[in-house]
Formats: sequence, C-alpha cells, structure tokens
Amino acid sequence: MTIALHHCLDAVDHAKRLEGWQQESSQIESGIFSGEIVDISSKSVRLFRESANLGLSQRMHFPDSHWHLVTPLCWSSEELFGKNTVTVLPRCDQFWSVTPPHYDLLVVSVLRNQHEWLGHHERRLRRLNVPTERLRQLREQWRAMTDYLRQRPQDDPVPEVLQQALIVQLEESISLLLDDGELGREPNIANYRTRRYIVERCHDLMRQYPEEPPSLLTLCSQLKISRRTLQYSFQTEVGHSPVTYLRAMRLNAVRRSLLQDPTQRLADAAAAQGFFHQSYFCREYRRLFQEPPSTTCARAIDAGRQSTAWPHR
Repeated sequence: MTIALHHCLDAVDHAKRLEGWQQESSQIESGIFSGEIVDISSKSVRLFRESANLGLSQRMHFPDSHWHLVTPLCWSSEELFGKNTVTVLPRCDQFWSVTPPHYDLLVVSVLRNQHEWLGHHERRLRRLNVPTERLRQLREQWRAMTDYLRQRPQDDPVPEVLQQALIVQLEESISLLLDDGELGREPNIANYRTRRYIVERCHDLMRQYPEEPPSLLTLCSQLKISRRTLQYSFQTEVGHSPVTYLRAMRLNAVRRSLLQDPTQRLADAAAAQGFFHQSYFCREYRRLFQEPPSTTCARAIDAGRQSTAWPHR
C-alpha cells in the first residue's frame, strides 16, 4: 500500500503529484498557489483528498482500471459536484473541469471489474444515490483519516500496523457506500453541457493557434454564437470573462514552458503564446502568479541543480 502527503506551491507541480492520473492544471486566479493532496491506496481501493486555495482549470485522464467517485467537503458550485452527493466520473479520454477557490474534494477509486454495475452509461457523468446520513458518516470518517495523516510529522514514517488499519477501515467504508448506493438518473445538465462545450472549444481553438490566439469575434464566428452567449458561458462556467480566462491559460502555458526549460529566452517563451509586448506580458504574469517570470526561471534552475547534485560523503 501507499500513503503519500504532498504540499505544493505551484499548480504545475500539484498536477504531477497524483500518481496514475494524467493531469494538467492551470491557475486562473491571482495569488500564490497552495495545494495539498493526501493519498491512501492499495491494489483494490484508493482514497485521496485534494484541496487548493485558488481556482484551477484542470484537464485529466483517469486510470482506466478503476471507477472514481467524488464527494465534496467544500465546493461552492452545484453544477459539477453537488453538496451531499457522490458523482461517478465518466469513462473518457479527457475530462475537463474548473475548480472554485478553496475547494476540498474526496475521491474514492474502486476496481472496475469488481463493481461492473457502476458501468451503466459509463460515458456520462452520473450520480450515486446514497442515504444522506450514511454519506455524512462516511465523509466524516474519510475527513478524519486524512486529517490525521495531514497532522503527522512529515518525516515520521507511518507504522505498518497503522497502514493496515487505514486500509481495512477504508475498504469497509467503501463497501458500506456501495451497498447502500444505487445509480440515479443523469443530472439535468443540458445547459451545463452547452456552456461547457463553448468554453472547451474556445480553449481548443486557442491551443491550436498559440502564437496568434483568436479574437473574441473570431471565436463567436467559429462557434456561431453571439458575444453575449460567449460571455455568459465563460462567466457561468469558470467565473471569469473570456478575455481573462483565455489569457490565464496562455500565461500558464508560458509558465509550464519556463519550468521545463528555464534557460530559454524569455521573449521566445512569451511569443510562443502570443505575448509580443514584454512589459505587458511581465505585468500580467506577475499579477497572476505573484512573481516575475525571472523568479520562476531561477527557481526551476535551482531545483534542477539540487536534483542532479551528488550527495556529500
């Protein structure tokens, strides 16, 4: 089994910490990012708790061997993960979501071949109906388990007897959840799907032409929608205007590029995402990430040196 605790001060690093999940996270709110993942897993079950202080745009692919069930401890929106609900994530190549600030999610994973009944309408987002009191009890149990691990000293290994106790408790609680739960009808999210499609297509079009990102008029023309529909879709789904959100996506792309190759020319990295005015780029980068791009590069170079340095004997 594996027990892991990760505290990250960068959304890019945060996305890499969940083993087995292919994720790309982009920070869409100004501020210094702080995120945490508590991960408890065995071959058959897994519980992880993910939280962060800032809103993120996330693209992910889940491990195909498991079903993944989400229940929020703190999630301000009711569209995707409703309060006091369990949502079964769909089977898909890529899942996109936008998190609100100060989110806190519990995710349970169970082997697909041991719970085949969860495969009904597997390509859709579904709700698992669980008695309210039962769900409350299980969620509080999972919160207590993860809180306990968060409060332990990081350099203090978890004794094997405690690891086994955690897994047994987790397996029993998941059995109670699935014994009492049944798949309900797909939530009525027709409008949500339309808004989601608009935002995702705009994102895709921007990624196709990073050096010359399309204007809002071009996006409206491509999607055959009005400016008002575009504005409403973004404001409802991501909490920002199209200009603000799509600019944040481009700034995050520059940041990932700098973290991957901090020795490249800053002007080239910015231009690759359509930022040709250096003072404007640096100002917006600093506004979003609360540091200049030069600091990002310096930190990445320092991290690279530390990872390649030989230990002193």
